[in-house]
Amino acid sequence: MPTMTDRIILTQLTEYERCHLSLPDEATPIAGISFRGDYYSFLKVVPTLDRTNQLVDRLVSRGSRAVVTTIPKGFCIWVYEALAKPKSRHKSIVSTTPSRSIRILKSDLDYRPCQLLVPDLDKPLTGIAYNEQFHSLLRIVRDEAQAIELAQKLERRGNSTVITVSAYGYSVWVFEPEARSVERRG
Repeated sequence: MPTMTDRIILTQLTEYERCHLSLPDEATPIAGISFRGDYYSFLKVVPTLDRTNQLVDRLVSRGSRAVVTTIPKGFCIWVYEALAKPKSRHKSIVSTTPSRSIRILKSDLDYRPCQLLVPDLDKPLTGIAYNEQFHSLLRIVRDEAQAIELAQKLERRGNSTVITVSAYGYSVWVFEPEARSVERRG
């Protein structure tokens, strides 16, 4: 179980430096911060401290390092990037062809929608069951290239992903190893 020592909350702009980071296989630099000689990429803005703590606990339990900064709208979560470099003027090229590990499910017959419970969250997550594994919804994007790029980024961080296609766009789902399906009552 993560402890308070796993969490670093930076409240002063002088405690870190804002920057843009170049990551392998990323076409454009991404928002980042430098803290104690390490680089962290932007993950998410969260409105409450409780939800921030839940998400950081989840990241730490999966082996990631994270820091949190405060902003007027709440908290920003930043994730450690071992291979990050400060922005350079050279552009890298990102492949928008999915790797063999990224699956794109084009038929809703290939998976089953469900609600998931994970040990570190109180509320159920939107999820799917695919190949007897549960995946939670991370994000819906408009086009396939965006979905593939996001899935590749997650795969590089050690997460297994699935992409589904619907009228709303391309949904990126992340494997939840400790999830269980919520039974619907009705």
